[in-house]
Amino acid sequence: MSSQAKEIEALPPTVQDFKAPDLPDNKPVLFFHPYNFHAQKVLMVFYEKKIDFFPYVVDLCNGEQYSNWFLNLNPKGDVPVLQDGAFVIPSSSHIINYVESKFRGGSNLSLKPPHNSKEFDQMLVFEQAIARLPVGTLSLGSFMHDDLKLVPKAPFIGPVRQSCLKNNEKVLDLLRHSVDDHSTNKAALQHKLDIQVRRHELASSREEFQKVLDAVRHFLLYVEQELSAQAPRSEWLTGDELSVADISLGLLLYRLYQLGFENYFWAFGKLPQVEAYFLRFRQRESFHRLQPSNFAILREMWMRTPGNYKLGAGAGFLGMAMFAAFAHK
Repeated sequence: MSSQAKEIEALPPTVQDFKAPDLPDNKPVLFFHPYNFHAQKVLMVFYEKKIDFFPYVVDLCNGEQYSNWFLNLNPKGDVPVLQDGAFVIPSSSHIINYVESKFRGGSNLSLKPPHNSKEFDQMLVFEQAIARLPVGTLSLGSFMHDDLKLVPKAPFIGPVRQSCLKNNEKVLDLLRHSVDDHSTNKAALQHKLDIQVRRHELASSREEFQKVLDAVRHFLLYVEQELSAQAPRSEWLTGDELSVADISLGLLLYRLYQLGFENYFWAFGKLPQVEAYFLRFRQRESFHRLQPSNFAILREMWMRTPGNYKLGAGAGFLGMAMFAAFAHK
């Protein structure tokens, strides 16, 4: 093995028996990871609605999502999960519905138009279309196919990019071990493993991955047409007020931007309305607040790494952490 390969080689994954954390009981607790697409969506909703909550970063890299205490919250081992007193709500869509119902009025901005309105129906169309796009496959495949000539943004460049690929099988191993170790949640975890394996197959095949890219392109063309047809012109998808659909679309565009797809899809005049929309979205205060650099996640995980490994493991460790979140769900 070359010296560079050794530098980015990550520790073999092990499913650790994490202990249940001590959590506050006077506010909602959000279990998430800052690089996870679905968790980012919930976070931005919380920030837009100015909800006071306790953030708990789940260590996806070392398998905390498959620990006994977390599987008691969500047998599927997925983030995000919201715990509000006796209520435990998994999945981003259910969490958003819950907080939209509970936190309304006053300083809590509504992110859904009134039911039975044209704007509500428009929001649902966009939400359903984005939900069908395989974001995890898109992320994984971008690391595999150099012919796309992408322009990825830091930190998804150089050795970190290589390390994300190296750690693909290791992340799957975490899940395989969990299927073997948990008889109670075996069916749910096996279903998740099947999805992850299929995702890897789709991402690995250049032909199949092109179908994913074509689906994204067709959706963005639809968005371009809808934005161009607005009369009068408005800031967001369903009007002048930000909605849940805007958060989903904005974060999808940001994920594509991080992976280096902006030139492939919308830059240089390809989709001018989409490009202008993305620039508006990036100016939101809530968007800036959810950036992973605002969290202690990487520092906390780094502190758990053995001291004699830290010297040469920076890229591998970071790659493992980010890949676990990017490919998760």
